[in-house]
Amino acid sequence: MVYLPSGAKLTIVNVLYERGSKPGEWDLDYTYEGKNVEKLKEFLPKLIKTVFNPTTWQKKNTEIKDNTYSTMWYLFKDLDYYSYLKFDVTLKIESEGNHGKAKISIKKPCIVTEYPQETYWQKTFIYEIIRVGWHNLFYNKKIEGYMEWGWTKFSCFEEKLLSYFDKLKE
Repeated sequence: MVYLPSGAKLTIVNVLYERGSKPGEWDLDYTYEGKNVEKLKEFLPKLIKTVFNPTTWQKKNTEIKDNTYSTMWYLFKDLDYYSYLKFDVTLKIESEGNHGKAKISIKKPCIVTEYPQETYWQKTFIYEIIRVGWHNLFYNKKIEGYMEWGWTKFSCFEEKLLSYFDKLKE
């Protein structure tokens, strides 16, 4: 038997866009060039909170230089005891007066499932057989539902963001 330190977890990652509506893509990028680009600083966090309602929202860093603004967030949305949605969002703005360019990147959106491997029972072979059986018979359907939910949420996010880009040009 292999020794696993306390707090160890078995992690299964299902990338949202490995298959589905945008197969093969790991990152989603959106660019805007035009007027009122600075308004994205306020709109993007509100849109993310409205569409995804993240459980945890961590701002990694913010960088402000002459005419550039850059910020990055790590977002997590709990789906149930074992699974959560995870993705990173980056906003980069270059502006000159009322005109500028913005790039919004969503990195590696995925559904992560973690099974604890902390107790002696959870490290045994019999437990692992039961866990794999339960996962294959029941939990895979739930994960497929979460994947559909994720695709729907990201499609909604994309639609609202692109319509806001059109609104900014007016």
